[in-house]
Amino acid sequence: MDVTSTSYSPTFAEQVLRGITKIEPPPLGESDLILELGLSLWMRQTATEIHDVRPEMLTMRMALVEASGIDLAREPVPLCGVDPRLDVLNLASYLRKLVARSAAQAQCDLAAIVERALGRMCPRKDRLFTLA
Repeated sequence: MDVTSTSYSPTFAEQVLRGITKIEPPPLGESDLILELGLSLWMRQTATEIHDVRPEMLTMRMALVEASGIDLAREPVPLCGVDPRLDVLNLASYLRKLVARSAAQAQCDLAAIVERALGRMCPRKDRLFTLA
């Protein structure tokens, strides 16, 4: 019996949603350099281009709203402008707060709501190990 292993690389959504729950917000009035560096790292690790980030983050938003049962009509709509870098930073900050609101709404912890949202976005049917 051969055992074949396949390497699994987390998706951009997995990196972002799991990562933002571990990054503390900066003190009021200070820039969020850790979040910016995290986004840069996650984009590089997943080969995600800047023009693909905004749509993917908006998909993360919908997955969190659906997974938590938040009323979409009452959820603020993040606005995007002309500066892709600033849009991505603002969306990441928004998502960090949305994860917290979603967990509170669903009465679960941050990790649980993130996994529920990820399950709605990209249900994994792959297996890390297959037996041949």
